[in-house]
Amino acid sequence: MSGDECDYMSDDFLAQCAQDVRPGLTKSYANKREHEKWKKREIVLEEQRLAKRVKKSVKEIEHEQREEGLQTTIDSSNKGFALLAKMGYKPGSSLGKDGSGRTEPVPITIKEGRGGLGRDEAIKRLKERKQKIMEERARELVAGFDPVAFRAKMREKHMARRTESDLSKAQKSCRQLDLSKEYAEPMESWFWPKDRLPKLDEDDQEDEEEDEEEEPAFSVEEQLVMVVEYLRTEHTYCLFCAISFTSETDMTGTCPGPTREDHDADDD
Repeated sequence: MSGDECDYMSDDFLAQCAQDVRPGLTKSYANKREHEKWKKREIVLEEQRLAKRVKKSVKEIEHEQREEGLQTTIDSSNKGFALLAKMGYKPGSSLGKDGSGRTEPVPITIKEGRGGLGRDEAIKRLKERKQKIMEERARELVAGFDPVAFRAKMREKHMARRTESDLSKAQKSCRQLDLSKEYAEPMESWFWPKDRLPKLDEDDQEDEEEDEEEEPAFSVEEQLVMVVEYLRTEHTYCLFCAISFTSETDMTGTCPGPTREDHDADDD
C-alpha cells in the first residue's frame, strides 16, 4: 500500500469519520443558533395557527368598534362640536336657548336581519293589532259569560261523549255475540263497529269512497237505544250490567232497566 493512499481500516481514519449524530444535541455554536431560530419560528407559526382558529367574526369586530366609538367622548377635534362651542355650548350642558334640550347624543338602534326598513314597523303594528283583537275577545267573553249556560253546555258535551262510548261498547258486544251464533252479517250496518283499515293508495281510496255506505239516518242516542234493545231481545244481554242472562225472565227480574239512568238510580 503506497503512502498516499488512506488505510480505511486504520484507527486514525475511523476517528476522523466518527461524529456524534444523536438527535437533540447541538455541540457547535452555529448548530445552537440554528436550533434557536427554528424554535422561535415554530412558536410564531403556532401562535398564527391559534389566532386563525379563534378569529373573531365580522359582527364581533363591528360590535367592539361600535362600542369603542360610543364610549369615546366627542371633543374639539369634531367639526360639529367645534361649531357648537363657537355658539356657546359647553360640554355637559343641554342644547337649546333655554337649556331644555338633550344632554347626550341621539342613541343609535342597530337593525338586525335583512328585512326592509318598513318591515319592522309592519311587524310591530301587526302584533299590536293581534293583541288588541285578543283583548277585545277576552272582554266580550267576560261580559257575556253565563255560568248556568256554561255548565249546561259542558254537561251536554259530557253526555254526548258518554253516549258515544256506550254505543261503541254496545257495537263491540253485538258483533261478538252475533259471531258466537255464527251470524255472518249484522242486522244493520251500524250494529257492528267499523273496523279501521290501513291507509290505501289514491286509486284504491277512490274506489273505497265509491263503495262507502251512507251514514245512518239516526242519531247516536237513537242508535244506542236500538242496539241495546237488540242485545236484550236477541242475546238476553244487558250492556250496563255486562251480563248475559239465562232467560228473559231472569233478566227482567234482575236487571234494573235498559238505560244507564236506570242502573245509576239503582246504585243510588
